[in-house]
Amino acid sequence: MGANADTVKNGWDAFAKGDMDTATATTSDSAEIVIPESLPWGGTYTGPEGFKEMIGKFLSNFDEVNPQPDEFLEADDGHVIVTVSGVGKTKSGNELSGHSIWLYKVDDGKIEHAEFYGDTATAVKALA
Repeated sequence: MGANADTVKNGWDAFAKGDMDTATATTSDSAEIVIPESLPWGGTYTGPEGFKEMIGKFLSNFDEVNPQPDEFLEADDGHVIVTVSGVGKTKSGNELSGHSIWLYKVDDGKIEHAEFYGDTATAVKALA
């Protein structure tokens, strides 16, 4: 794994421990975090504080959630793709499981862009 993938993996490791300050520490102040608008936590967030806000909104929709990154794939141009398997129980009592992808752009050791891709229709249905 290269340095950019390590940067992203360190964030995921900190998230798994509940350490949001460390999880977002490598996010640049101008970074954009993009989540599809169809999700309750959807929108575009900016910087470490925006990333924390998005994570808080995401977690507030679940009684239990366990996203597990499977692979960190690094490209030569600073992009890192993270494949994720997840399972959770929504506040409405439904189970939600599936796979998603996060696409990151890392520049000079800082995340400059993060974008989520997943089955939003299934998620919205499970959240209802």
